[in-house]
Amino acid sequence: MNRRPSRIIAIALLLAAPAALAQLTTVPMKGVENEWVKQLDLKGRMDWEWIETYPDRVYFATRHDSSRDGDIVTMWTRIEYKFEQSPARHKSVVSRDDWDCKQRKRSTKGLVFYEWNNLEDRDPERSTNLLRSWEQVEKGTVGETLLQFACSIRPMQQVIIPEQKPAN
Repeated sequence: MNRRPSRIIAIALLLAAPAALAQLTTVPMKGVENEWVKQLDLKGRMDWEWIETYPDRVYFATRHDSSRDGDIVTMWTRIEYKFEQSPARHKSVVSRDDWDCKQRKRSTKGLVFYEWNNLEDRDPERSTNLLRSWEQVEKGTVGETLLQFACSIRPMQQVIIPEQKPAN
Protein backbone atom coordinates (compact mmCIF):
# COMPACT_ATOMS: atom_id res chain seq x y z
CA MET A 1 0.00 0.00 0.00
CA ASN A 2 1.35 3.41 -0.95
CA ARG A 3 1.22 5.84 2.01
CA ARG A 4 2.88 8.75 0.21
CA PRO A 5 -0.36 10.66 -0.66
CA SER A 6 -1.62 10.43 2.93
CA ARG A 7 1.72 11.72 4.27
CA ILE A 8 1.65 14.65 1.86
CA ILE A 9 -1.91 15.53 2.93
CA ALA A 10 -0.94 15.28 6.62
CA ILE A 11 2.06 17.57 6.12
CA ALA A 12 -0.07 20.07 4.17
CA LEU A 13 -2.64 20.17 6.97
CA LEU A 14 0.05 20.73 9.60
CA LEU A 15 1.55 23.58 7.59
CA ALA A 16 -1.88 25.19 7.10
CA ALA A 17 -2.80 24.99 10.81
CA PRO A 18 -0.90 28.14 11.94
CA ALA A 19 -2.56 30.23 9.20
CA ALA A 20 -6.00 28.97 10.17
CA LEU A 21 -5.32 29.70 13.84
CA ALA A 22 -4.10 33.21 12.99
CA GLN A 23 -7.37 33.88 11.19
CA LEU A 24 -9.28 32.96 14.34
CA THR A 25 -7.27 35.16 16.69
CA THR A 26 -6.53 38.29 14.66
CA VAL A 27 -8.67 40.82 12.82
CA PRO A 28 -8.06 41.05 9.04
CA MET A 29 -6.82 44.55 8.20
CA LYS A 30 -7.99 44.75 4.56
CA GLY A 31 -5.80 47.62 3.41
CA VAL A 32 -2.56 49.46 4.03
CA GLU A 33 -4.26 52.31 5.92
CA ASN A 34 -5.81 49.93 8.48
CA GLU A 35 -2.87 49.59 10.89
CA TRP A 36 -5.23 50.69 13.71
CA VAL A 37 -7.06 47.36 13.34
CA LYS A 38 -4.03 45.51 14.79
CA GLN A 39 -4.85 47.07 18.19
CA LEU A 40 -8.33 45.50 18.37
CA ASP A 41 -8.96 42.66 20.81
CA LEU A 42 -10.90 39.99 18.93
CA LYS A 43 -11.87 37.65 21.73
CA GLY A 44 -12.39 39.92 24.74
CA ARG A 45 -14.82 38.94 27.49
CA MET A 46 -17.55 37.82 25.08
CA ASP A 47 -15.62 35.75 22.51
CA TRP A 48 -16.24 38.14 19.61
CA GLU A 49 -16.13 36.79 16.05
CA TRP A 50 -14.94 38.99 13.20
CA ILE A 51 -17.61 39.82 10.62
CA GLU A 52 -16.20 42.51 8.29
CA THR A 53 -13.46 45.18 8.07
CA TYR A 54 -13.93 48.56 6.37
CA PRO A 55 -11.41 51.43 6.18
CA ASP A 56 -12.95 53.24 9.18
CA ARG A 57 -14.77 50.48 11.13
CA VAL A 58 -14.76 46.79 12.00
CA TYR A 59 -17.84 44.67 12.74
CA PHE A 60 -17.99 41.78 15.22
CA ALA A 61 -20.73 39.57 16.62
CA THR A 62 -20.86 36.98 19.38
CA ARG A 63 -22.84 33.85 20.13
CA HIS A 64 -22.24 34.50 23.84
CA ASP A 65 -25.48 35.34 25.67
CA SER A 66 -27.53 34.87 22.48
CA SER A 67 -30.99 33.34 22.37
CA ARG A 68 -33.41 32.05 19.78
CA ASP A 69 -37.20 31.92 19.88
CA GLY A 70 -38.50 30.48 16.62
CA ASP A 71 -37.34 32.77 13.80
CA ILE A 72 -36.16 35.56 16.17
CA VAL A 73 -32.52 35.56 17.31
CA THR A 74 -31.26 38.00 19.93
CA MET A 75 -27.51 38.66 19.97
CA TRP A 76 -24.80 41.23 20.63
CA THR A 77 -23.07 43.12 17.80
CA ARG A 78 -19.91 45.23 18.22
CA ILE A 79 -18.51 48.00 16.02
CA GLU A 80 -15.01 49.45 16.45
CA TYR A 81 -14.33 52.82 14.80
CA LYS A 82 -11.05 54.29 13.64
CA PHE A 83 -12.20 57.83 14.48
CA GLU A 84 -14.36 59.18 17.29
CA GLN A 85 -18.10 59.06 16.58
CA SER A 86 -21.09 60.88 18.01
CA PRO A 87 -23.40 60.93 19.85
CA ALA A 88 -21.78 60.26 23.20
CA ARG A 89 -18.17 60.56 21.93
CA HIS A 90 -17.28 56.93 21.28
CA LYS A 91 -14.90 54.65 19.35
CA SER A 92 -16.65 51.38 20.31
CA VAL A 93 -20.31 50.48 20.48
CA VAL A 94 -22.20 47.28 21.25
CA SER A 95 -25.83 46.73 20.43
CA ARG A 96 -28.31 44.11 21.57
CA ASP A 97 -30.42 43.33 18.51
CA ASP A 98 -33.29 41.07 17.52
CA TRP A 99 -32.93 39.48 14.07
CA ASP A 100 -35.99 38.06 12.30
CA CYS A 101 -34.64 35.24 10.13
CA LYS A 102 -37.92 34.73 8.26
CA GLN A 103 -38.83 38.38 7.54
CA ARG A 104 -35.15 39.48 7.13
CA LYS A 105 -35.49 42.36 9.60
CA ARG A 106 -33.54 43.81 12.54
CA SER A 107 -34.59 45.74 15.64
CA THR A 108 -32.23 47.27 18.20
CA LYS A 109 -33.07 46.68 21.86
CA GLY A 110 -30.25 48.75 23.33
CA LEU A 111 -26.82 50.29 22.80
CA VAL A 112 -23.72 50.84 24.92
CA PHE A 113 -21.20 53.50 23.82
CA TYR A 114 -17.53 53.27 24.88
CA GLU A 115 -15.12 56.20 24.68
CA TRP A 116 -12.15 54.07 23.53
CA ASN A 117 -11.58 51.04 21.30
CA ASN A 118 -11.86 47.51 22.71
CA LEU A 119 -14.93 48.48 24.74
CA GLU A 120 -12.85 50.50 27.20
CA ASP A 121 -14.52 53.19 29.30
CA ARG A 122 -14.93 53.73 33.03
CA ASP A 123 -18.54 54.87 32.64
CA PRO A 124 -20.03 53.87 29.25
CA GLU A 125 -23.20 55.56 27.99
CA ARG A 126 -26.22 53.25 27.80
CA SER A 127 -29.30 53.71 25.67
CA THR A 128 -32.43 51.62 25.34
CA ASN A 129 -34.87 51.93 22.52
CA LEU A 130 -38.33 52.07 24.10
CA LEU A 131 -40.11 52.73 20.78
CA ARG A 132 -38.46 50.00 18.74
CA SER A 133 -39.05 49.57 15.05
CA TRP A 134 -38.03 46.83 12.64
CA GLU A 135 -35.73 47.64 9.68
CA GLN A 136 -35.51 45.55 6.54
CA VAL A 137 -32.06 44.00 6.02
CA GLU A 138 -30.80 44.85 2.51
CA LYS A 139 -29.03 42.27 0.36
CA GLY A 140 -25.29 42.69 -0.16
CA THR A 141 -24.76 44.72 3.04
CA VAL A 142 -22.96 44.05 6.31
CA GLY A 143 -26.48 43.80 7.73
CA GLU A 144 -27.07 40.73 5.58
CA THR A 145 -23.81 39.20 6.82
CA LEU A 146 -24.88 39.85 10.42
CA LEU A 147 -28.33 38.38 9.68
CA GLN A 148 -26.71 35.22 8.31
CA PHE A 149 -24.54 35.00 11.44
CA ALA A 150 -27.58 35.47 13.71
CA CYS A 151 -29.66 32.91 11.84
CA SER A 152 -26.85 30.34 12.15
CA ILE A 153 -27.31 30.41 15.94
CA ARG A 154 -29.34 27.43 17.10
CA PRO A 155 -31.07 26.97 20.45
CA MET A 156 -28.92 25.40 23.14
CA GLN A 157 -29.72 21.79 23.89
CA GLN A 158 -29.34 20.30 27.34
CA VAL A 159 -26.48 17.86 27.52
CA ILE A 160 -27.47 16.53 30.92
CA ILE A 161 -31.10 15.92 31.67
CA PRO A 162 -31.95 17.20 35.17
CA GLU A 163 -32.96 14.55 37.67
CA GLN A 164 -36.66 14.34 38.39
CA LYS A 165 -37.56 14.53 42.07
CA PRO A 166 -39.77 11.63 43.14
CA ALA A 167 -43.39 12.60 43.84
CA ASN A 168 -44.35 12.28 47.51
